Amino acid sequence: MPYPPCKKGACMKIAAFVDDSGAVAGFYEKGHICLYDQVSGTWEIARRIMMDIDVEMSLAEIKAIFYSAMSQLEDCKVFIVREFKGLFHALLMEELGFHTWKSAGTMLEQLDNVVRQEREYVAELEKQAQTNAGKQAGRTSGHGGCGGGCSSSRPAATIAHGRESCGSGCDVPRPVLVGDIKEGRYSINLAEILQDNPALNSRQVLIPALEETTFKKLEILCDHTPRWFYNELNNLNLAAEPETRDVTGRWLKVVVLPKFCSPGQ
Repeated sequence: MPYPPCKKGACMKIAAFVDDSGAVAGFYEKGHICLYDQVSGTWEIARRIMMDIDVEMSLAEIKAIFYSAMSQLEDCKVFIVREFKGLFHALLMEELGFHTWKSAGTMLEQLDNVVRQEREYVAELEKQAQTNAGKQAGRTSGHGGCGGGCSSSRPAATIAHGRESCGSGCDVPRPVLVGDIKEGRYSINLAEILQDNPALNSRQVLIPALEETTFKKLEILCDHTPRWFYNELNNLNLAAEPETRDVTGRWLKVVVLPKFCSPGQ
């Protein structure tokens, strides 16, 4: 769930993974999680949570340790990170619903900056939600031009709680046509888009791509499959081929196609 609005004068809890000097660190480095609590206008360390993750661990081991540590953060849903990319940033945003921020300066300066940005962000979300309420309620979609007996009807997507708008002036990248338009093949690199556009999340990028692109095949490159993804495909009358690695071995590749088109089309 998204972090609730923090009213003026109210406290806010913020977490960060820091090294022994108290500087924000990468999750594979030696360090621990600090949970900061703003009490009477003063920042205090409410809790220190040890977390030791090694690059040689399996994904299942990493997730188990990470989720165990995150479960100790009480009602905190704001996290200061060193970079807007990678597995841990994706887990924080997509799996656990954190708002993530980067800042500069001393830790106290960063905490104050994040509080200000978080309040501005929540206010923007509320404003945008009011503006888009009518549009979301009447949202419909279709998928034509696939040929070969593909489904021509897809219901509107179920929009989950979270960052539904990246604010005014934010352009969401769209899939790129691959080859002849008659073949209906498109590609979108979700991982690079999220890395280059920290204000976006996977749902903001993929839902428009799935709903508004007339495709026979849509190739999605990512570093992990979002938790909501396969359920949403079913809602949109879409299917996916088995996940593979792309030719570089760097990205996970998911090929999406209309449910009633065979993979060979």
